[in-house]
Amino acid sequence: MKRTFYFILIMLCFQSNLWAQTFDLSDELDEISGLEMLNDSTFVALNDGGHKATLYLLNIRGKIIKKVKIENAKNVDWEDIAVDDKNIYIADVGNNTNKRKDLLIYKVSIKKVLEKKEVEAKKIKIKYKEQKEYPPKKGNMRFDAEAITVYNDSIFLFTKNRSNPTDGRSWVYKFSTSAGEYKLKKKHEIFIGRGGFWKDAVTAVDVKGNDFYISTYNRILKRTYADGFFTGSTEMEYNRLSQKESLVIIENGGIVVADEKQVLFGGPKLYYLEPKFVSKSKD
Repeated sequence: MKRTFYFILIMLCFQSNLWAQTFDLSDELDEISGLEMLNDSTFVALNDGGHKATLYLLNIRGKIIKKVKIENAKNVDWEDIAVDDKNIYIADVGNNTNKRKDLLIYKVSIKKVLEKKEVEAKKIKIKYKEQKEYPPKKGNMRFDAEAITVYNDSIFLFTKNRSNPTDGRSWVYKFSTSAGEYKLKKKHEIFIGRGGFWKDAVTAVDVKGNDFYISTYNRILKRTYADGFFTGSTEMEYNRLSQKESLVIIENGGIVVADEKQVLFGGPKLYYLEPKFVSKSKD
């Protein structure tokens, strides 16, 4: 089924230059902060914190085709979404002030989301082992996060470094997709950069094969995961600055991103982009 969709999508790209196209999203998704693919023709999206605990199903041009309520959930600060073969993972891990003690991932069945209008979620509750203070000192504001993905039956969470001064690094945590409570220990560090919030704050992540694609507001960093380490250093800059907090890499390497509505930048919009990565020197 997936292969059929990707073949059709590739044909659409050639026929209508889909990679170069941009589609307007509904204002109901004015703070879209997570996007993934569920099947051969359907995206799933969510809004940032303060909105309803609702998943939005979209067609490939970004039109809302269905809304699904998560009955036993609250959108405190939803920031990203990930999928595996059977489940959707909703990351309620936004933590701008680094004060939260109620971080969790909601886990819901893809089958039920496609079939029903209301579903219940299982809960994966998390705490960071390295965090001792709520909030920590300004130089250790490392416990906000807006990016998760699923790789080899584990959730990978990438933090958004708010430290001042900053070392430019995102901390990476790896943990189980099973419901339960986990005290997480940092697994990796990835250098993003010291260019400030609009350049080097991690806002989304997706994985395809062994390649992790890490988005900031102005570019995507590509890193390969091999033998338990991240290697390589290639990047792709976005051609316009906006509040991009959603990223999907589809089967043939194509890139789909979405941005939130902003007075200065416009939006919300869905973008199909052709991958154009170039090598970059690492810190």
